[in-house]
Formats: sequence, C-alpha cells, structure tokens
Amino acid sequence: MAGPNPTLKLVVVFESADPIALGIAKSALEDAGIEFAETDEALTGYGFSPIINPVGKIQVAQARENEALEILKDLLGAADAETDGTLSESAPE
Repeated sequence: MAGPNPTLKLVVVFESADPIALGIAKSALEDAGIEFAETDEALTGYGFSPIINPVGKIQVAQARENEALEILKDLLGAADAETDGTLSESAPE
C-alpha cells in the first residue's frame, strides 16, 4: 500500500447536516470506486451545538471532482429539495 501523497489536492464535492444524505453520497462514491475523505465541522454561533448540528463534508481528489459531482448530481439532485444536502462546485483559486 502506498503512503500518503503530500501533493494531493482535495476538493469538497458534497456537504450536509443530514446523516442520511451523507450516507447516500458516500455509498454512491464507493460504488463508483472513487476514494473520498469525510470531515465533520460544527456550526458555531448562538443556538448551534457541535454535537447537535454537525456538518459533514465529503472531499475527493481534484482529478476526480467532475466525475464525483456527476454521480452525486444524478443521485441527489432530486433529493436536494427534500434535504439540506448541497453539491459543492469548487471555486477557482
């Protein structure tokens, strides 16, 4: 097994506070053979708790961003109206 690649650039392709939407997105990427990393961030501010209001983000290698977005768009596009999941389009740097 190869070690970590320090030059690998990850981009966020999906984020949601809904654990079901996150699970669907992760499953779709796994089925497509796309490796991903998941991170959790807590909303901060008045009335938000890191335990009650975590926001999960799914990141993929920049080279597979378009493929991942297409898979997630097809799978979750209709569900976006019912959940708070959002597909992320990376901004140019």
